[in-house]
Amino acid sequence: DSAYPFLLAGGGVALVAILVLVEAKTCQSLLIPILFRSWAFLSANLTQILVGVALIIAMVTVPLMANTVMGKSPLTGALWLLRLTGAIPLGAVTGGLLLNRLGARPITVSGLALVTIGMFLVGGWELGVRDPVLTIHLVITGFGFGLVIVPITFCAVEAARDDYRATAASWVMVSRMMGMTLGLAALSSWGVSQFQVLTAGLEFPFALPGEVAALAEARVVEYSISLNNAILELFRRFFLAGSVAALIAILPVLIMRRRLK
Repeated sequence: DSAYPFLLAGGGVALVAILVLVEAKTCQSLLIPILFRSWAFLSANLTQILVGVALIIAMVTVPLMANTVMGKSPLTGALWLLRLTGAIPLGAVTGGLLLNRLGARPITVSGLALVTIGMFLVGGWELGVRDPVLTIHLVITGFGFGLVIVPITFCAVEAARDDYRATAASWVMVSRMMGMTLGLAALSSWGVSQFQVLTAGLEFPFALPGEVAALAEARVVEYSISLNNAILELFRRFFLAGSVAALIAILPVLIMRRRLK
């Protein structure tokens, strides 16, 4: 076994230790304890981590699915992803406009519910999926991702003192990036193991001595269909995992507060 992963883990722990030591001597620390004693701040960042996990799953899997099992060009895959990402700013603006009227918690729960439903619907795509179903499902998902941006950030910032609001806002962004990083790492490792499970019974149909060409070609076609089905099922599991992450993210939202006094 390679020692490389252990070296990386050790290096990461060492960097975290150095960060803690440096911040302990800083007059305005990024790791201010009062923030991490606030349920509003902690729940907002935990929600953001799970949102990051779901977001990276969607952003990686949508174009990858288009370019592989769907047989689409890279441009088509990018346009599919654009349907999702284009709806994010629309959701963000809507969330900001509704924040004072509805409060942070209902908007965040609604956004996460849309992400959950949207990714579940995308996970049910067949190989022949097309518009308008394709666009509707991706827009629902992207709009949900956008809808949660403002209320989550608002709750985290409101949990901080006036002189630490920028720090609180930066932690929200860090949490999303952390969730995306963890999600991508988990997606890679879990995806490989799931692919091995799904293709365990498949063997490449090498031509047999004296085999008729038509029969060999038929076995190759059958193998290709089975392989595509296995990959499609893998992508469906990816989207289901993202849907579950968004659903779990609703739990910490329940203890978020609009304003901390």
